[in-house]
Amino acid sequence: MASRHELLAEEAPEAPEEELSEAELIEEHSSGRLAKLRMAVPILLVLALLAGLSRSSNLRRGSMEIMGASHLRSMLSDVSADSGIVDGGIYTFGAPATAIPALPNLRREDRCFGGLRSWTENVLGPMTRQEDGAAISNQFHHAKMASVRLHWNNDSDYVPCPGETSQPFSAGNEFANWNLHWEDQYTPRLINVSINKTSFLSKEPFASAYGYVRVAYKQYDSTVHAREDIAKRLGSNWKVVARETLISGAGSMYDEDPVMIVQDHFTLDCIIAFAGINNYGNELAAATTITPSEFCGFQGVHIGFRDELRKITTALFPNLRPKLSRCKRLTCTGHSMGGSLCELFSACVNSQHSTNADFNLMNWTKLPPQILPEITEGNSTYAAGAEHRCKEPPCPK
Repeated sequence: MASRHELLAEEAPEAPEEELSEAELIEEHSSGRLAKLRMAVPILLVLALLAGLSRSSNLRRGSMEIMGASHLRSMLSDVSADSGIVDGGIYTFGAPATAIPALPNLRREDRCFGGLRSWTENVLGPMTRQEDGAAISNQFHHAKMASVRLHWNNDSDYVPCPGETSQPFSAGNEFANWNLHWEDQYTPRLINVSINKTSFLSKEPFASAYGYVRVAYKQYDSTVHAREDIAKRLGSNWKVVARETLISGAGSMYDEDPVMIVQDHFTLDCIIAFAGINNYGNELAAATTITPSEFCGFQGVHIGFRDELRKITTALFPNLRPKLSRCKRLTCTGHSMGGSLCELFSACVNSQHSTNADFNLMNWTKLPPQILPEITEGNSTYAAGAEHRCKEPPCPK
């Protein structure tokens, strides 16, 4: 049987003709806002992790059978040729898992999504590892897609689709390390990613992951900084064309849920980005509410992430839908819970199950692609009773 690295060598495309210079690769890896978030997250999320792991151990995996071929055909029976899909892949960074069984891409025969699921890992010994704390925070599975364990100063472990759908998972030898959860851990490891001692930064899907990690983390920054830093990483042809934020709660329960769309003005392709946890009260509860549930025709889905996605899309998609309609192709990216929302969103819209309420909530109609205007500031939607804290998010905590 071919090894993991042999499989990669067979599948990896040739390197692009033009490669980024060393000077272009070395950028500032994290904003001041992320640095502040670091100080609060580890203690809170470790407590949530302990509670979540206790509950997730009761999942009844045996009762959740993989959908048969007849059910998959029935889900595709109501396909609309004009409905939008996520056809550019999913790129996630430190995302918690989402469902049992692993969510499939019903638009492909192999049920795989394009893209890459990344998480940071430190190898401490032959059997002992530290994992990004969010990536190991529950016992669900990830959507079917290629995955990589990003190592530092050593080869990374890449597995083609369906990837390691049930990993990371601790059998007593893998431990959460929340210091691995931030952009200053992901960007350097992607810059230096290697397989068999050979750099793979210029090869897909790693080249795209290096670009999209900046988009994912810029969800926590201002629109002005997002525009500047995304253009610096991806090129001046990439423009922020939508930034919608749902604001809910007040005081300690104040919460911002931004969704951003970035478009390449050359190809007219777009990226939609979801954000991770912005509030450690209500959203932390969502991340650790792990009862398996139904979503968009799929069973065994993380109920907390399902409800979070439903809330966000109900409020924001009336404004986002017209812009998605003008994208030629769509990629989804997200850090932490934002990556989990990407998995659910992509699985749902690609199911094309037009009679399902979740699908209709997130669906859009494809129109001839066109250049969307760059924005200078985002738009906010306020839930009932939400605090008006500042003119434009992200607002001070």
